[in-house]
Amino acid sequence: MFRNVFDRSQSLLQRLQQIKFKLPAKAAQKNDPTAIYVGTWLFYDIKQARHHQLKISPQLAISIDDHPLAGTVTTLTAHQLLFLDQYGYELQITAAYERPFEIYDEADHRTYPIQQNKH
Repeated sequence: MFRNVFDRSQSLLQRLQQIKFKLPAKAAQKNDPTAIYVGTWLFYDIKQARHHQLKISPQLAISIDDHPLAGTVTTLTAHQLLFLDQYGYELQITAAYERPFEIYDEADHRTYPIQQNKH
């Protein structure tokens, strides 16, 4: 009887080893932080008394008020996206809990809280 249970257990273990498990889609997203930043974000510039709209595409193209910014993403983590513009200034977007919450513009030395545009 014990021999029969042992043989069945061993057979089951062998079958389990042959199965290739796939990671769920949500786990795959955690390895790629791009999805955290993609979307439309709003911020207010007190100095200019203007609302602005920041858009980040799935390809990480960035635009402000529908004007594309020339430059490249230099750092991308779950906590920070750094974008270096054509003039050598950094745009730093900081995230927490898988959501961006502020943007720092090195050119102006200013930090703006941001919120997602839900429309």
